[in-house]
Amino acid sequence: MSMNHEQLVDQFDKTFTDKSSGEQAPQFLSDAEAAREWSYLRMAVDGVQETGLYEQVASVKTQWMAQQATAATSQSGAVVWHMSRIVMRVAACILILAGGTAVYKYMSASANHLYADYSQPYDLNTSRGAATRDEMDEAYRNKNWAGVTELFKTKKDKTNKTYFLAGMAALESKHYDDAIGMFQQVIAANTQSGSDYFEDEAEFYLAMSWLARNEVKEAMPLLDKIRADKNHLYHDVVVRMSTLDLRIAQYKELK
Repeated sequence: MSMNHEQLVDQFDKTFTDKSSGEQAPQFLSDAEAAREWSYLRMAVDGVQETGLYEQVASVKTQWMAQQATAATSQSGAVVWHMSRIVMRVAACILILAGGTAVYKYMSASANHLYADYSQPYDLNTSRGAATRDEMDEAYRNKNWAGVTELFKTKKDKTNKTYFLAGMAALESKHYDDAIGMFQQVIAANTQSGSDYFEDEAEFYLAMSWLARNEVKEAMPLLDKIRADKNHLYHDVVVRMSTLDLRIAQYKELK
């Protein structure tokens, strides 16, 4: 059964202020309309937080109130009125600029843009697994993505490293479904063995693959996990990603 707008806002307010309750109520998952509105509310909150609009408007309001108090005792009313007009113009400019920024954000934010802005080549020379040199490594270093894929197919003993490199070759070749499968295999193997070999890399590039495939909903749990883990290899990269852009892209996906 669908929630009405007031119920949804009440539930959102409770969830947002309760740090232990998470962002999304499970009952919304089966209601597409409620999910869209929930995403819109989250987007609005993230937008206000990211742009600092509250602080800007509050600063202008404080100045305006101070000048109004001065007006009551000042003998120079014309000067005070002139200053008040300037403050109000500043407030209007802030609101106009904030509105323009919001429009630009909405038009420009997309999963594909996020992928293009934050995905990065994986350098085998300086990353884990660089010590063992073989044909697959050399093909990868030479950006011979087709060669990496063919060598992977002929490998008898496939490891997390070979699955990951094959996933990267697929990602670079824009074969996103194949990349997703390879990275998921790395994560599944680690879950089964209790290892973390190429885990961080697989999580990050799996999230990037979902973004490249325009599936923000699938990427979000991975990005949230990486953002929350300061020891993750890609924590700093994900922290730089705009949460507002992610919310907008997710909202567009729901429409």
